Amino acid sequence: MSDRAGVSVGTVSNVLNAPNLVSPGTRSRVLDAISELEYWPNRSARSLQAQRTHLIGYRLPDPGVSSALDVFLHSLVAGASEHGLEIVLFSGCKGHSDLDAYRASIRSGDVDGFVLSETNYTDPRIALLIESSFPFVAFGRAVASQPFSWVDVDGAAGIVAIVDHLAGLGHQRIAIVAWPPGSESGDPRVAGYLAAMVRAGLAIEPELIVRADGGFESGRKTGWDLLSRRRRPTAIVTVQDDLALGVIAAAADHGMRVGRDLAVTGFDDSPAAAMSTPGLTSVRQPMELVAARMIELLVSQLQDPEVQRSGSLLAPDVVIRASTLSPGVWGEVR
Repeated sequence: MSDRAGVSVGTVSNVLNAPNLVSPGTRSRVLDAISELEYWPNRSARSLQAQRTHLIGYRLPDPGVSSALDVFLHSLVAGASEHGLEIVLFSGCKGHSDLDAYRASIRSGDVDGFVLSETNYTDPRIALLIESSFPFVAFGRAVASQPFSWVDVDGAAGIVAIVDHLAGLGHQRIAIVAWPPGSESGDPRVAGYLAAMVRAGLAIEPELIVRADGGFESGRKTGWDLLSRRRRPTAIVTVQDDLALGVIAAAADHGMRVGRDLAVTGFDDSPAAAMSTPGLTSVRQPMELVAARMIELLVSQLQDPEVQRSGSLLAPDVVIRASTLSPGVWGEVR
């Protein structure tokens, strides 16, 4: 392969084991040679030689938790592949705690490290992996005994931008549908709502801060309750697209037209946000960048176990769609 590609044996090894160290042009020549020679690396042999599996474990979220994590997973698989790694998926086992699955993988050496998502303030998985000195990176922050590698999206900044957008359209009674208190990702979003309302000079009305579990049906029920009040909000901010889609359904149940009679916003910019009617204004989390940064942090640990652990807070974007258009123009833009 090295002769066919016109490179050294070491360069071929880097393309197979650490492709990020090789320039795109050289990597392309080596991959072409590999394809022409129909070479397939033997994973077992590579693992024995390097004392690594080149596998990263990821615990699948429970069904219906968040459609945004589907986008994250696809980006994670693509990012891992760029570094010669593969993602191994596992789920919870009935009768056993999640920690049992992590302990078993650590003991058996099935994977080189873990990617965590759905973290919370005192996440037992993080405590276990720190105690075990096992490589991992988390999507989200937590309180821990020592620094660890994490990537997160600035949820507070995203909601601030959403409220600024709504206030700029003239909305004054802006409600928020948020998860129950104690959510590592949800609490900052509520904090962003409060800060933006104060900055816009709008009254913070406790009855407009509504707590709900995630998901479409929860959003529909909560939206129905909000819109059944004598003094309805003119805009409803939610902390999740699935909640927002439920609110849109509740508005239809009330005979209201979102974008004309009511503004609704989501968070995640999931595929459903663009396909809903009307299109849903939403905070977009840069999932591709999140996944790429997480893989970089994990690879640095695999290459140097003593590397300093650090975090990375990424900025979101707001995607404006028809669900927040000014009254009277809803039909012009989807």
